[in-house]
Amino acid sequence: MTKKITLPSGKIATLKKGRGFDLLQAQQKAKTSEEIPYALIAELAEIDGQKLVYEDILELDLEDVIALQAEISGKLTEAKVTEVKEETQKPLEQIIA
Repeated sequence: MTKKITLPSGKIATLKKGRGFDLLQAQQKAKTSEEIPYALIAELAEIDGQKLVYEDILELDLEDVIALQAEISGKLTEAKVTEVKEETQKPLEQIIA
């Protein structure tokens, strides 16, 4: 599933749904932990139909980078964790009755 957004510069970004593999690739390509979001953008986004590498993201207009970061971080916050309550076992008498 992909999502298209218009960046402040007027360029069209297409963002694919990320997988754990994409995050792993971004972590391996980033030189520091602060660079991971930029590398993740490079893994998930195409701009005007072009696949960009991590260094290309660093050369984008600041407004475009911020818009892409917001979109990527929005994807991360959408993933909600719900607690699964453990079912208690019924006494054998209740099961048989």
